[in-house]
Amino acid sequence: MIKCPFCGTTHVANTLFCSECGTYLLEDDRRGTDPLGTDEIGWVGEDEEDGDAGHLIKGTGPLSIRLKIIESGREVEATLNKAIHMGRLDPASDVFPEVDLTNDNGLEKGVSRRHARILKREGTVVVEDLGSINGTFINSKRLAPYLPEVLRHGDQLQLGKLLIEVEMF
Repeated sequence: MIKCPFCGTTHVANTLFCSECGTYLLEDDRRGTDPLGTDEIGWVGEDEEDGDAGHLIKGTGPLSIRLKIIESGREVEATLNKAIHMGRLDPASDVFPEVDLTNDNGLEKGVSRRHARILKREGTVVVEDLGSINGTFINSKRLAPYLPEVLRHGDQLQLGKLLIEVEMF
């Protein structure tokens, strides 16, 4: 049996992804990359130039996130105590994302039903594209599917052609 390191759900051996939160479970089989030195990584909440970082609890990173959909002006707030799935509602396919972008012209803007997710790992907030057709971008940089990328306060997140401004607190 394999226990998910993120949410604690138990799965049978050799399960690739957690059915509860989507975390990759085969830690020993991860795709290799050239690791960055810790001095090259911009950790959320540790940037001294960012005036908003002072109110965070040291070492925990942000506790909540606010997503402002640029076109509609709608704001969505969520706590970062579990994965936040973003996409379009589809009851027929049993898809109920925490951040439903259907009413924000999600279909017209190329947002997939299961597009991306935001979660906190070791005090750092990351976003992960869930194999969407039209891609997920941070500040115009396209993300590789299923590889988490650090998300920071002030970043512009783009799902398909839908722009979202990110605030963390």
